[in-house]
Amino acid sequence: MEQENNKPVIYYGITKNIAKKIDEYTSMTGEPVLFADKDKELYKYDNKKLLDKYDVVSIDEALKRYPDADVWVTYRVATNTAKILLSKMPPERIHFFEADLEYRLGCKYLGHFISYRKHNFSPCCIVKQYPIIPTSGTIKERIDHWTRYSTELIEKIRKGEENDCSKCPHLKPGFWPKKVKLDTVSFGTNQPGDVCNFKCIYCFAESQLQHLKDDKDGYTTYEIIKQLSEMPELDTSDFNINLSNGEFCANKDCDKIFDILLKTKWKVSFITNGSIYREKFAEFLKTGRVIKVQTSLDAGTRETYKKVKQVDAFDRVVENMKKYPYRDVNFILKYIFLEGINDNEADIDGFFEIAKSVGCKRITISSDLFKPLTPKMKELAIRLMKKAKPEGIIISENGSYLCASDAEFITKSFEEIPACVSVSPNNNGERYTANIVKYGNTIIRDKSNTGRITGNGKLVLNQKLVPGSNAECIVALDENANLKVEGEFRLYPDTQIRLRKNATVTLGSGYVNQGTIIHCENSITIGRNVAISFNCYIADSDFHSIINSDGKCLNPSKPVVIGDRVWICQGVTILKGVTIGSGAIVAAGSVVTKDVPPNTLVAGNPAVVKKENVKWIM
Repeated sequence: MEQENNKPVIYYGITKNIAKKIDEYTSMTGEPVLFADKDKELYKYDNKKLLDKYDVVSIDEALKRYPDADVWVTYRVATNTAKILLSKMPPERIHFFEADLEYRLGCKYLGHFISYRKHNFSPCCIVKQYPIIPTSGTIKERIDHWTRYSTELIEKIRKGEENDCSKCPHLKPGFWPKKVKLDTVSFGTNQPGDVCNFKCIYCFAESQLQHLKDDKDGYTTYEIIKQLSEMPELDTSDFNINLSNGEFCANKDCDKIFDILLKTKWKVSFITNGSIYREKFAEFLKTGRVIKVQTSLDAGTRETYKKVKQVDAFDRVVENMKKYPYRDVNFILKYIFLEGINDNEADIDGFFEIAKSVGCKRITISSDLFKPLTPKMKELAIRLMKKAKPEGIIISENGSYLCASDAEFITKSFEEIPACVSVSPNNNGERYTANIVKYGNTIIRDKSNTGRITGNGKLVLNQKLVPGSNAECIVALDENANLKVEGEFRLYPDTQIRLRKNATVTLGSGYVNQGTIIHCENSITIGRNVAISFNCYIADSDFHSIINSDGKCLNPSKPVVIGDRVWICQGVTILKGVTIGSGAIVAAGSVVTKDVPPNTLVAGNPAVVKKENVKWIM
């Protein structure tokens, strides 16, 4: 397919193979005017071009520059990208190099998802909406049945004919896969032999589990997974398993199931009550193939937990959540509101403290099978949001069991909650007088309680934190250290400023990007409108003393001074005793051991060249 008009072309997405693919792509479309990519990836192209040729900007900036452009997506998996683009432009201007997508009615399940049951299947798992298709035979025969059914269903949708999904409100226009290809098997209902060691008061599956406990009619979960693992077409990292049938860690075949999963390439989602610790589960959590782990805690106190779960396992569950390596995976805690039981401040506050302590990245809010949230529950939900969002914890609705109006309330309310908190100077007497704004997992370490953060400026910690990330920004103050803030200064995630005893760091205004460390033994001064890029190191000391026979220090610390409007590029090291003049640029990778004159460009060490006609733009 060739670009048939003279419209500008924007490429969206920078893949690892882009250098190899670019000639093929441009032969189809002509040269792109620029590349667009996700906002979180743009920092990689600060002050440099992709392939030394193309600007890289956000999609909003790209469409601002070229409002009539066609966008070609380079990603092989591009469904989410297509949703983003559809919110910004008409579908006829969106094209795909690698993704096999078409614009039609569809949903997130149709054509690639099977909800597997004992004697039937469904092409989705949306409560009260899904068609149920009787089936039998081996697992492969059932999968083949699903493929035939799904292919016919999508063809009816394309033609606008009446079909099993016609009345489903979840069927929406969008870009959906052209071909039917199974990539997700969900065990959302129970199989023979499945068990659960809890009796949650809201659970609708308990009676079914009791009936299936000794059932021999049908395949067990282990037998199903074993047959799936023997199908060559599913031997791919694109294949997913959802385990949400009973408590899988209580299943007698649990370890045998994990033996299979550990040998496959599959990605797996787990829903677990967390009451049982399994070494093989902990091992699988470290594989990098976990889509998510979800636990419905539903309480913040032991007493309420016992009422909801009808099992006294609160302390054990919390201990296991801390023991499992959940900080390395997408770990979600769920809170199902139950009127008169867990709709109180003590449980909400306790739940949040647990969520924070176990490394939870997302909290989902639900109700007891579509029961509307009461005004009290909504107030408590907002209370939880105000605590969670500044810590980088996302709160979302659980659409499977929440009515549409309450789902909209949760989503909208979380968007409106500020993503930061201010540290009140009153909490630290006269020692913290600057305006300090913290995002996410920020650490101000002041063990001696004598450190100071002073000045009339604003210090923003963990600026541009990605929601859900546990990235840390660290300010460490030793005894009587003083961090002076004169203007607005921003520290991005994974940055550190460390001040030793009696040290002083003065910050004018500007920012420090990810991976950079500023380490001060005595004095470091940074001027106004200063930009410090990724993975830099600035220090005024060797941090070890060499003493001669007369007791004299041969390598004392020496102040570092960085002037106004200085740009320090990626990977720069600035050592003690250096003064960088105002308006200077220090090129990437430089090791600066000597003074840099104002308005010069320093590249490497010690090459310094005059800047000609350079205009500084902040």
